[in-house]
Amino acid sequence: MQTTKMQKRLAGLVAGVLLAGGAWAAGYPQRPITLVVPFGTGNIADNQGRLIARQLADALGQPVVVENRPGASGMIGAEYVARAPADGYTLMYGTHGTQAANLALQPQARIDPSRELRAVHSLFRQSTVLVTNAGTPWQSVADLVGAAQRAPGRIYYASSGTGTQTHLAAARFQDVAKVNFTHVPYNNQSSMTDLLAGNVDITFSYTESVLQHIASGRLRALAINGSTRLEVLPGVPTVGEAGFPGAALEGWSGVFVPKGTPDGVVERLAREIARATEAPEVKAAMARIGSYPMGLSDAAFQAFVEAEVPRWRDIVKSAGADAR
Repeated sequence: MQTTKMQKRLAGLVAGVLLAGGAWAAGYPQRPITLVVPFGTGNIADNQGRLIARQLADALGQPVVVENRPGASGMIGAEYVARAPADGYTLMYGTHGTQAANLALQPQARIDPSRELRAVHSLFRQSTVLVTNAGTPWQSVADLVGAAQRAPGRIYYASSGTGTQTHLAAARFQDVAKVNFTHVPYNNQSSMTDLLAGNVDITFSYTESVLQHIASGRLRALAINGSTRLEVLPGVPTVGEAGFPGAALEGWSGVFVPKGTPDGVVERLAREIARATEAPEVKAAMARIGSYPMGLSDAAFQAFVEAEVPRWRDIVKSAGADAR
């Protein structure tokens, strides 16, 4: 009898906590929200983060303030969010880098973002474009691969740094195509300057960085390094269509919160982010830079992130970019 009374009392306490949490979540948000972008300003991550922040602010009726916390390839911002109160007022724009690839690139990091941050909703998948200086003779991927086979290591490719998507995309392509390029890593915009000047031969770059140069005729697009063609470059085949289906490597992004954030808050955020990514004006803006909604929410997105960790570990290891 005593045990039954105790069980009922505990059940009542749990129910009370759940009801209180639900009521609290129902009133969310009641003050401004911070969206941490763990990178600098003016790049794809920052632009996407600010676009989503504006959409969320309109939907939630509270300001959503973007706070840039760059450093350590996104890990400084990720750690800041992971240590923040789990109340739904601190969000993070995360990527395949912060949530997956960095675990191989930075094994000394003090947190595991894939486990210490909860996935709320995906944002966009992002391809790169394989481009070459218009002065080269290569008109297709087959031309490039043939030249690389004839002269291993004599074709130079630029990236935005070791371990970045622009590096790993090129490394994966080499593995699949069985060719050997020479890597020239950069950490600033001089890579595009050198490509336009002909000091390097090719790069796997983001669409918004190369589109104007393709339009002007200074660069030639050889392939889309993703699963689908891009609306802004409809005549450019994917690497799969060019004969190398295993070479496609897409990045991705999403919104995350500290682990322990109430389910009701996560569900509210997920609903509004889903609406934001599918809004016609947002989809149109993202399509112009080669980005498309992923459509994964909460548990499905969390499962996707956890599955991406070993996949990106293998990609990083294959590229020789892992910490040894």
